[in-house]
Amino acid sequence: MKNILVENILESISKLNLLELSDLIIKIEHKFNLKIEEKIIETKKNTFDIFLTDIGDKKINLIKIIKEITNLSLKESKDLVEKKNSIIKKNLNKEECDEIVKKITNVGGKVEVK
Repeated sequence: MKNILVENILESISKLNLLELSDLIIKIEHKFNLKIEEKIIETKKNTFDIFLTDIGDKKINLIKIIKEITNLSLKESKDLVEKKNSIIKKNLNKEECDEIVKKITNVGGKVEVK
């Protein structure tokens, strides 16, 4: 019986427009003393990975920057730059990530942060 009730509720919710759905969520938060927004903030990603997506036209300068960032040898840095969508660094906090992205983009490289 509970499954039927849940299915009926879900079916009714699916017929709501976005404003009605937003209002419903607020009412549920108040009714059951939930703080959904705070929980979303807590589960927000705290670490980031940086992937090199494009090397730009200053390949040598980019290799030097990658060498500095990763502490790899010159050959390893060159190989990393030449590899498509290579990961530059993992598990960075927001500040470290922003600093590295700035360094790479300053020499013409493009990155993707995940």
